[in-house]
Amino acid sequence: MRFTRMELSQPPSRFFVGWGDVHDNLKEWIQAPDSWLMVLYGHKGVATVNGRAHEFSPEKGLLFPPHASCGHLITGHPTPMANAFMVFPEPTSVQLRYAVPIAFDVQPTWYDQLLYAAENATVGAVQAKALAWHILWSIARPMTVFRDEQKLYDAEDIIRAELASTLRVPDLAKRLDVSQSTLLQWFQAEHGTTVQGFIRQARAREACRLLAGTNLRLKEIAARVGVPDLHQFNKLVRRHSGLSPRAYREMAG
Repeated sequence: MRFTRMELSQPPSRFFVGWGDVHDNLKEWIQAPDSWLMVLYGHKGVATVNGRAHEFSPEKGLLFPPHASCGHLITGHPTPMANAFMVFPEPTSVQLRYAVPIAFDVQPTWYDQLLYAAENATVGAVQAKALAWHILWSIARPMTVFRDEQKLYDAEDIIRAELASTLRVPDLAKRLDVSQSTLLQWFQAEHGTTVQGFIRQARAREACRLLAGTNLRLKEIAARVGVPDLHQFNKLVRRHSGLSPRAYREMAG
């Protein structure tokens, strides 16, 4: 089971609940950097989170973490899905950090309750927020499930927070107090790529998110993701999406 880290010291500070049919058989998106997405499905399919496949069904819900490159593929007849977008406040002095699974078992009443709350917005928002908070605490596990790979997640956090900087594997390994070979083994086991490969993917995903969701100039986006050379930036986006930055922006808009 794959886990992600989550701070549960306070309920979401911003919350949105919704529902709808999945009309596109194959849908892909990049999760916003501050937003979690919980989805309870009424049908079966396969979702991807940063390239790793997870099956979903009425019995198996999914949690998409911030920054993640996501997608889902429908198998069978689509039915409405209920979803909750959550933004959490900055951690307080008392931190309650837990490991939460990407794919989790859904209790029999959760889907109907969240769908009802989404369809009845007047009274449903409070109910949905309480239910989502209850689900998170129901599926949360101690951080010890990460065992010695805790530093892998620290490395991912550093990379995502410092995309604009020059990220070098020797420097990253030194900050984490691990060998470069150990760091490489962790990334290959978890992500199927090297550390530099993960950095390129993170830069490309963030670039595509900014192209689709902001009006920033290409030069500004390139600087934000640590590839200020526009020729190299064009290659990065094209390699990731198959489109030039301008074409990707037009397609996403």
